Amino acid sequence: MAAWSRMLLAATMTGLLAAAVTLLLMQQWRQWQPSTPPTAVQPAPVAAVAVPVRTPFSYADAVAAASASVVSIRTAITSKPQAKTPASDKLQKSGNRVSVGLGSGIIWRENGLIITNYHVVRKAEAIAVELHDGRTVRADVVGADPATDLALLRVNANNLPAIPVATIPARVGDVVLAIGYPFLLGQTVTIGIVSATERLDRAFIRLIQTDAAINRGNSGGALVNARGEWVGINSEVLPTQLGVQGIGFAIPTDYATKIVSQILSHGRVIRGSIGFVGSGTASEIRSDDSSNKFLNAVRIDSVDAKGSAAAAGIEPGDRITHFNGELIGGVTDLLRRIADSAPGSTVQLRIWRGEEMKEIAVVISERVAENLKPSDP
Repeated sequence: MAAWSRMLLAATMTGLLAAAVTLLLMQQWRQWQPSTPPTAVQPAPVAAVAVPVRTPFSYADAVAAASASVVSIRTAITSKPQAKTPASDKLQKSGNRVSVGLGSGIIWRENGLIITNYHVVRKAEAIAVELHDGRTVRADVVGADPATDLALLRVNANNLPAIPVATIPARVGDVVLAIGYPFLLGQTVTIGIVSATERLDRAFIRLIQTDAAINRGNSGGALVNARGEWVGINSEVLPTQLGVQGIGFAIPTDYATKIVSQILSHGRVIRGSIGFVGSGTASEIRSDDSSNKFLNAVRIDSVDAKGSAAAAGIEPGDRITHFNGELIGGVTDLLRRIADSAPGSTVQLRIWRGEEMKEIAVVISERVAENLKPSDP
């Protein structure tokens, strides 16, 4: 009995000791815990990766935005037969021969003003414009500028769909669409890119080069970007006889609108002139490197004895490097700056005569209109 009591007492003491140890450990564990629950560990932020805009699989929206603003132009020109043949004898008996010309145009303003190439309507005795909705209306020439191959027409129609105009000029690599009426196929759209800008000097402008197909009848049509915004007027293409393909040219929109705005306001384009003939480097490389002062210089080949340049003392052999304090970019750039100057205003030219530098003030005169004949694309 005594042994059993001792065993019971030992077990009881062991249990109490274990309970005491457990209580002590629980007390310590509570003291080790933070007063607030732990904050979940947040993953490190991942920098957003810009996803490039993918080229659309279709340019239907761009075509829809611009196509209604591109019209077909047909012209009639009466001429006499040039040589006697059985066929021409019959024509002579029945009267003069009437030839029909084809081209395209762009609705510039909704009140019936249409821009096209000058060579499309040159010598035309009658002009018909076919609108996108199928109506055919007569057009009259408001004015033309042969030097840049631009003409402004007016039709008796209102609420026409004026073409949306691009807010930035075309850039090399931009996708472009050429919209026009080649041959007798109806409205046609071709696609390409801007191959180059400031190409092929024409009077006072440099053209956009593109590989979008521009065929006969496309002249005066629209070159638009991938959003359907107008960036140029399809103007000409190098002939395939030269062994080239995919080289067409368009007049930039900003310059075209500037020209037709003058035609609308004054009936003609007013340009400045100082009366000289000059030449530049073969490639007219543009440069901002002022240390090479003759890189873009224009050499004076001859001066008009009655012109402003002669009156100011400019002589053949002089080289012009600056216009109003700015380095020029070759012959076309200088001509453009002079042409944009108002007749009667005075400009400052920096010239070099041998190794001597001179600053010469020249009074701008009005340029006499030229009757240029742009080639038919």
